[in-house]
Amino acid sequence: MKKQLFDLLEENMSVIRENGMDKIIYDFDGGDCALLIYENQRPINLHTHNFNELVFVLSGTALHIADDEEYPLIRGDVFVIRGNHKHSFRNPRNFYVANLFYTKDFFETFKDEFSDLPGFQALFINEPRYRKNHKFKSKLHLSLHQLNEITRFFHTFEQEEEERRVGYTKMQKRIFESIVIELCRYYSETDKPKSKVLLNISTAIDYMEKHYTESASISLLAKKACISESKFRHAFKEITGLSPIDFLIRLRIEKAIEIIVKYPELNVTEVAMKNGFENCSYFSRQFKRVTGITPLAYIKKQRIILK
Repeated sequence: MKKQLFDLLEENMSVIRENGMDKIIYDFDGGDCALLIYENQRPINLHTHNFNELVFVLSGTALHIADDEEYPLIRGDVFVIRGNHKHSFRNPRNFYVANLFYTKDFFETFKDEFSDLPGFQALFINEPRYRKNHKFKSKLHLSLHQLNEITRFFHTFEQEEEERRVGYTKMQKRIFESIVIELCRYYSETDKPKSKVLLNISTAIDYMEKHYTESASISLLAKKACISESKFRHAFKEITGLSPIDFLIRLRIEKAIEIIVKYPELNVTEVAMKNGFENCSYFSRQFKRVTGITPLAYIKKQRIILK
């Protein structure tokens, strides 16, 4: 069954059927990341997997199907696929790709370390999250020189895998992190207009996520994004599908849900105050608008679950 998906039969990889779709399972065997390179990749069925991956198009062309949208790929394209995002490749022509797999837990560790790097939020979080909105026009595209630089890291990564000297998995993690840093640099230096806009908006989103309990004016957020207020409003809505105020409200509601799940003994007013809502009634209305249920009802449900 796996041969229908890949030209190479990898001993650490298996495919299962889940909800009528292929799911690729990769056994990292004690590590946190792995590199697989495929030459003349054949079409791949729609699938998900138990890992995240960085995809590098080394040569050729193909169509990438992601969340029911179709995007052309060419040499130099680099993008992130989150494990739960269904995707496939069609019409490959001399399609030569490198896939860097990494576990979700590993992502959380380097996300904390690298989240302040210019380009990180755009490449690893916001481009995959809002891909459908901006039609994949904000993806990273490497020059031939940049692609060659990254390929050198691949050779070192593969050498560690072949030799398996003491600490090789730790060394591979360091190589992976070096690749992440290089990609963030490349993204922050891009001259693609759509990528630059996503980079700017990602700075504002990162600020909102770190200061979601505080009031944030459009003027402040536009300043963080280094663009005018009018351009900020338009670009923010185009990328996220929400106005800045709606985005902030939904972010606060998400955080409120996390708090309720963790501390169901709190009352509605306490949850509201902890998440930047000064008015309890307003919080309750917004909570129901976003979730379809009142915060009081949600709290009662959590208390019942814990009994």
